[in-house]
Amino acid sequence: MLVVGVAMASGLTSKGARSKATPVTVLLDWTLNPAHSGLLTAIDAHTDTDAGVAVKLQTPPASSDGTRLLLSGRADLAVMDIHDLAIARERGRDLIAVMTVIGKPLASLIASPAIKRPRDLEGKTVAISGAPSDIAVTRSIVAADGGDPNKVRIQQAGYAATEALVGGRADAATGFFNEEGVALAAKNRGFHTFRLDSYGAPAYPELLLVTTKKKIAEARETIKATVGALAEGSRLAVSDPAATLAMLENKLPGADQKLLKARTDASLGAMLPPNRRAGSLDPELMREWGIWEAAQHIVKQEPDTVRMMTIRFTLH
Repeated sequence: MLVVGVAMASGLTSKGARSKATPVTVLLDWTLNPAHSGLLTAIDAHTDTDAGVAVKLQTPPASSDGTRLLLSGRADLAVMDIHDLAIARERGRDLIAVMTVIGKPLASLIASPAIKRPRDLEGKTVAISGAPSDIAVTRSIVAADGGDPNKVRIQQAGYAATEALVGGRADAATGFFNEEGVALAAKNRGFHTFRLDSYGAPAYPELLLVTTKKKIAEARETIKATVGALAEGSRLAVSDPAATLAMLENKLPGADQKLLKARTDASLGAMLPPNRRAGSLDPELMREWGIWEAAQHIVKQEPDTVRMMTIRFTLH
């Protein structure tokens, strides 16, 4: 297996245990952060080697590289945003979700103190990063509050979306509530978030663990063991927030401890899906998400959620 990026989780188990386990490479969606707490906990608590697999987490060269590296066989599984998965499948990429990593939407609008509710954004400016779902998130949240999304001015700001908000050049910005949302609220009095699943969207899983149909056919038992181990890691992470935070403090040295706690608390609160079963995929909820996804024009056609996921590995 070709190692891509920097190994973030090596050395967390004994060499003997890892030498006897089947190596599995999991590509992260971006740099290590509290949203990955369940994966890290699985390694830290040895649930992976107990299941006969040795998971290595890798950071990608770029956030969009998951599809390419999976299809080329240079990663076994990848953490992927659900919208990116839908777009990849619409382009003919045969990727399949096997479990949830974050079980609820993270997308939100982060607003200045003057914006008391989403419909107040009529006639105002929302800065977006340019992610495929940003406009959909904005329109859905405003419309669900009875506002007219056509009256919202959209400002393409790239990675500077939150800077535009803080600098007064925008009245709100798109971002994840567990990262940009808590960070801005901690540093700017009165800043607050409108979460997507509170305004018009089903409580879909934001981050999924994805692999290929070919990999499932070749290594079904290894995938099953990996999913079971990582799902158990998610359960353990949520059940003991203090231990999870201590682990993250060790993994992310130099991080602002107060802010890291807020990020961790928010991420753990979104980790389990609505049914509270760690890692599980809900076919009916995914179907509702697919309808919303197409209605918001993130994809051209409603995703075939039956084919884009399998629940065989998360049935308890």
